[in-house]
Amino acid sequence: MRPSRSLVRALVCTAVLAACAPTSSPPDPADVKASLIAADLAFAAATASNGLEGWMAAFDSTAIQMEPDLPFTPGLASIRAGMAQAFADTTWRLTWEPTMAFASQAGDLGYTLGTWRSTRVNAAGAGQVTTGKYMTVWRKQADGGWKVVFDGGNPDTAPIVTTAS
Repeated sequence: MRPSRSLVRALVCTAVLAACAPTSSPPDPADVKASLIAADLAFAAATASNGLEGWMAAFDSTAIQMEPDLPFTPGLASIRAGMAQAFADTTWRLTWEPTMAFASQAGDLGYTLGTWRSTRVNAAGAGQVTTGKYMTVWRKQADGGWKVVFDGGNPDTAPIVTTAS
């Protein structure tokens, strides 16, 4: 006996609907936020260890960087050129710490906020410390890791200058 056309249609519709149904639930927001904080901490550690190369490794090819009083810096070559002078200063150190993270519902885009500290010895031989806040926007990659698509920050009011060493 052959199945009826209505039974065949019902089976086909059921199969199509099953194929279109989501295969997984949305990611746990707390897990996504924790992975963003971990990515930001790894970015800071890589920069501390490897300087400019550690800095650049975190950026997506479409990234844009924003620095105070400068135009937007789009693309890896521009970001590298913009940061090369700072990293060439052997007295300069940049450290930062994320304080919070936020993520899209899909878990594929997020941002971290935190504080940064820049230290260097100025031309007069005195130590100079500048602090500020930052925001970094991250995009999830095909391999599950995160890459920076936007990085920007602003300095606090005035640098602190210590006496010459």
